[in-house]
Amino acid sequence: MNRDDLSNYKETLGAPDWLRWTLLAALLLIVSTIGVRIGSGTIGGGEGTAAWIAALLSGGALLFVYWNFLTLEVSVAGGMFTFAYGIVRHTVVIGQIESVESDAYRWARYGGWGYSRGPLGRRAWSMLGVKTGVVVVVQESGKRREYFVSSHVPLKLEEAIRAGMAEKTEPQNHVIPE
Repeated sequence: MNRDDLSNYKETLGAPDWLRWTLLAALLLIVSTIGVRIGSGTIGGGEGTAAWIAALLSGGALLFVYWNFLTLEVSVAGGMFTFAYGIVRHTVVIGQIESVESDAYRWARYGGWGYSRGPLGRRAWSMLGVKTGVVVVVQESGKRREYFVSSHVPLKLEEAIRAGMAEKTEPQNHVIPE
């Protein structure tokens, strides 16, 4: 196996089914409430308009969360370590990584589940129910940051990142044409 095979990695982590069903049930409740108000003719008026707007905003927020935060995509390729919840993504240049290690997720250290920010530049991209991942320490924009990224197979993810780090530190053999 060549080094390129080792430094390429892709994983998709999905939220637990109960969370998906809970969000869908909440969305259904919002839609059915709007339907009942329309059917009973109480959608107009001052209070009705505010309820209508609140229901639409809540429904929109739930749809955004459902489409963007129930799947975490993790990849290592082309000298980049990328992790994303839908349109919300972050990419780390592997050359900026100071250290990487597999670890268990400690939600109190990072301030919760999902995309969260803890003290001292700590950030987590974690998936509810996934107990393991990697901790990566990087220098970004002159600041030291620590990222925890969930993974079902953290040792393979760590291996891919380390392989990418080795590619950046190995001397390049340049052939000078004659």
